[in-house]
Amino acid sequence: MNSTSPILIFGGSFDPPTRAHVTLPPLAARSVGAELLLYVPASISPHKLDSPPSPAVHRVAMLELALADVDGTAIDTLELDRTGPSYSIDTVKALRSKYGSRVRLLIGDDQALSFHRWKDWESIMEVAEPMVLPRRHATREDFIEGMLDCDGDWDEAAIERWAERRIELPCMTMCSQDARIQLQSGGDADEELDPDVRNYIRERGLYQ
Repeated sequence: MNSTSPILIFGGSFDPPTRAHVTLPPLAARSVGAELLLYVPASISPHKLDSPPSPAVHRVAMLELALADVDGTAIDTLELDRTGPSYSIDTVKALRSKYGSRVRLLIGDDQALSFHRWKDWESIMEVAEPMVLPRRHATREDFIEGMLDCDGDWDEAAIERWAERRIELPCMTMCSQDARIQLQSGGDADEELDPDVRNYIRERGLYQ
């Protein structure tokens, strides 16, 4: 392996994986010269304990279909192999022990705004400093404005550091929740989902 190219970690429920999930992270990986982009499906998010995700077997299968033609990616099920809620600090520590100091956490800009509420967030910064995808804020200025609106949680110096972590890419706002809502109401969610993922959902009657 290249001793300097980063290893990007992109986690989520992927319930279901959307076009944004399989478009933006690979673009980010190429833009920073990453050697590998690891998708890490969450078992039970500590932020969503009252709404457990779909069975892991389906989420992994859908993610495999979505990533079938995307080079430089892999799926790591270490969170699914653990019991209980998934905490990012445990994941990044485990992957750092495997890949070394090159690991970086890839998150959406909406997650950056609340990153200070993550368990042991300062330790995460030390183990796998985040890179930020544009998910809710189309420009750097919009992102900074969003950080400023976080009830004073971030000071100016911290906001500037977050802005430097942002990767300039097209903003894709679609999310899994939007897709689920459409599917539950009888829609196809064709704009949000890869055709193979949509066929998998239809054949198994998911999200009905």
